[in-house]
Amino acid sequence: MRRRLNSVVFPLTLPASALYLRYQGFTHGTFQLLFYTRLHERFGAYAVNFAGLGSGIPIVILFPVINALARAYGMGFAVWLFIGVQISLMAILSICDPCMALFIRAAAPNRASLGATNGIVQLVSAGARIIGPASAVSVFSYSMQEGRDAWLAYYFFMAVIFLALGTSMFLPRDPSLWEEEYQ
Repeated sequence: MRRRLNSVVFPLTLPASALYLRYQGFTHGTFQLLFYTRLHERFGAYAVNFAGLGSGIPIVILFPVINALARAYGMGFAVWLFIGVQISLMAILSICDPCMALFIRAAAPNRASLGATNGIVQLVSAGARIIGPASAVSVFSYSMQEGRDAWLAYYFFMAVIFLALGTSMFLPRDPSLWEEEYQ
């Protein structure tokens, strides 16, 4: 079964999709297991989080690159190589989650309100997980309409990444400073 994706024949068969998702999950888990603790001890939560968010920039840039390669040469080695690079960069992006958990823990005013703080963050995070994909799909479908800028979706993704990088600059360099200051 072959489906057309953005005028490119892309093999989205069930086994190929399963292989892609398996490789992505394995890469994320292995990267966090082997490297997160060392990176956090060496650079700190702020730098690791900022580097993880920064890896979103080449991830978005690789989407049109992969698309152009697939259109020009088909689903060859170069396309799969760049898909592998993109998955590896997504593993770096995934290290933002444990860093944010450290910042959330440090943001609680005291130990008794840690659960409430975590609950509020989970509520906001759930809302973002609803709004994020819906807005991305809407912008992508809008950009694919006739007469629209096809690059609009990529501009939107880059704007979200730069917004995340900008807001992360307000985090303290060391989350343990919050714990000492407010407890």
